[in-house]
Amino acid sequence: MMKKFLMAGTASALLALTALPNLAEAKTRMLLIGVADYNEDSGIRDLLGPRNDVSIMWRLFKSRGVDPKDITVLSDGIPEGADYPTVNGPATIENIRAAFDRIASESGPDDDFIFYYSGHGTRQPDNDPAAEIEPEADGYDQVLLPTDTGAYDPTGGGIKNALVDDELGKKIDAIRGNGTFVWAIIDSCNSGTVTRGDSVTRSIDPAVLGVPDKPASASATRGGSRKGALSMTNQNDLVGFYAVDAFDEAIERPFTGYNLPMVGDGKTQRMGVFTNALHHALTQGTAQTFADLAREISADLQTDRSGGRVPQPVFDGVLDRPLPGTANKGPRLITSIITDETVAVPQGVLHGFEEGSKVELYAPGKSDAPIGKAEIVSAEAASSQAGNIAWTEGAEKIASGPIAVRLAEQAVSFRYAVSPPPAEDLKAGAASETVTKAIDLAFGKESGSAEIGIALGEPGNPDGDVLLRAQNGRLWIMRPDRPFDTKAGSFGETPSVEIGDDAQALAEKVKQAVWSLSRAEKLIRFASSVGSSQDPNTDRPEITATIARKGDKSSDPAGACAKPDKNAQGKPLAAFSPQGVGNCDTVRFKVTNETDQTYYIAAFYVDALGGVMPLSSQDRARGCVRTLYSGSGEVTYTIQINTWDAQNKRPAAVGTENAVILAIPQDASKIAPSMCSLIQPTLSAMQQTRNVEETATRGSAQRKSLKNLLGGITGSATRAATIEEDEGGGPAMTSSLFTFDVRP
Repeated sequence: MMKKFLMAGTASALLALTALPNLAEAKTRMLLIGVADYNEDSGIRDLLGPRNDVSIMWRLFKSRGVDPKDITVLSDGIPEGADYPTVNGPATIENIRAAFDRIASESGPDDDFIFYYSGHGTRQPDNDPAAEIEPEADGYDQVLLPTDTGAYDPTGGGIKNALVDDELGKKIDAIRGNGTFVWAIIDSCNSGTVTRGDSVTRSIDPAVLGVPDKPASASATRGGSRKGALSMTNQNDLVGFYAVDAFDEAIERPFTGYNLPMVGDGKTQRMGVFTNALHHALTQGTAQTFADLAREISADLQTDRSGGRVPQPVFDGVLDRPLPGTANKGPRLITSIITDETVAVPQGVLHGFEEGSKVELYAPGKSDAPIGKAEIVSAEAASSQAGNIAWTEGAEKIASGPIAVRLAEQAVSFRYAVSPPPAEDLKAGAASETVTKAIDLAFGKESGSAEIGIALGEPGNPDGDVLLRAQNGRLWIMRPDRPFDTKAGSFGETPSVEIGDDAQALAEKVKQAVWSLSRAEKLIRFASSVGSSQDPNTDRPEITATIARKGDKSSDPAGACAKPDKNAQGKPLAAFSPQGVGNCDTVRFKVTNETDQTYYIAAFYVDALGGVMPLSSQDRARGCVRTLYSGSGEVTYTIQINTWDAQNKRPAAVGTENAVILAIPQDASKIAPSMCSLIQPTLSAMQQTRNVEETATRGSAQRKSLKNLLGGITGSATRAATIEEDEGGGPAMTSSLFTFDVRP
């Protein structure tokens, strides 16, 4: 597998996956590479499948509206004719480079680019780790092998004419830099050299090319951080599908008679097993998102009957981005996998799939009527299991494979109490009537709030999770751990909204604010619950933190902070124990994995006003998770406490804030969970004298929707922490919660 160059990217809704009505506005370009015939002197065995892989992918996307003139094909041995692509040349290293450069020069912000590679892969020592954008933990680079690949050069040149992951990353970076969406598909691997019957691996033993057994330098000095390889300002533009992970072997097999015509005859009609599953899933047309497509591929491969072992693929990016053409297909369904009357759902507690919740089951791609109902019988942070299935009479049961799921009734173990304003705040008058009606609309029986655990408490009850006050023509939304501060522009100003005379408008604003606070609280409680109930005898990643204080400067809440000193020594910071922090203090988090299990790391900062953002802005490009491989080192994060918005010369939020770090074990599907749905804007936009900002470190698409919802409310979107991007980088879930009392 070659995935290093994609780690900083996210998925894009590529037009080429469905009918393409807007090609005049958004051009889709493709580069299809199929390497079957290798230089005899290299010792690399030839393949048969890449010619068919490239041909069926060309036919598929051509049928979906991609202009053949915009599809560059570099391959060999493909017949001429209407059913086969016109080959632009052999897949030599120079032709590949030239194709990338030309596409980069032609692409623009409204375009899409699909890169597909079918052929051999291998690895070679990383001879210059200091120059790496993302050094490998094992000291090896992953490489793809063009048709003119030669022997390894021990003097530092590497494998002759190989396409190294770092070069490939730069080529894709140039295209992404134009604002072009990219989908990369790689049906190859980088280790092993096994032939099993009709199954042939797409890998070359590095020794065949003269590659040494071990890299020149060990990985201990570099750790195993999997930070994104590409430093891009626009990161929402890339998704990667890989035939296998870095430790497995991609396979090609005979698929006699599949999607004729094919190159070859009988058992020589070979294809990549992964490409066959991808093509089958795309032609089914039932996936609504990239994640759905990934799960359908995984389910197909799990039930593969073509013979022998089938490795599981790996998928990277924000996979829950909708595929085009799915917006009007009825309720949002989640593609899951059913086996032995148990449904594996790729969403969990943090997505609303709590134990006891009811779900409806649908045939893939058919949302008109459910074929059954089930109950969530177990749930983790990002996954759950549904059982006790009751099939709809007359419906066709699904025994195994993909099945679609919709959350029908959420079980509520989470409770969040809202205390209405005390009686003294609600004196007779129009404003009082507006507030009373708005609160009923927002949290009463018909509001839907009870379905997610939000309930009204006693008016003025100080023990509520959020307290409402009505004073000075505004409705104030107060957390009980913060003082009631109505002074405009103060450090601890309580968020508020003008009451006005429109109860419905007021209800919508207050409801959205309280729901945001409740979602942030649910994340904090979940992390606390998991962390406090961990079995100390179970192997799991270690999560630690240190704090470096700025000494006397911390006493100045209105001082601008310099960039954190990455070499500064910090003191250990205990999890699950509140810690007072001040302006310019720096906190570093480290997650190490010495277990034999791969984990997904999800790390968020929850500010004092309910805002939730990733601890690294680059994590948005990965579905808000990082992959931490077994025994592969560490992932690190750095935040700096800021109580002052130096750019706009006004206070930032203060109060109780939290860093939440979750370590979620990888399951058999190897599909990373998407946790970006947890991101939400801070309520500092509801403070009276601050202007909404869109900043690179704190911005999100969701903030714009909240800004529109809040209408004329002004406020600052700054928080009391600045994210700093680090240069480095029996399974059980683990979590840590670091709580900060941010003081001015």
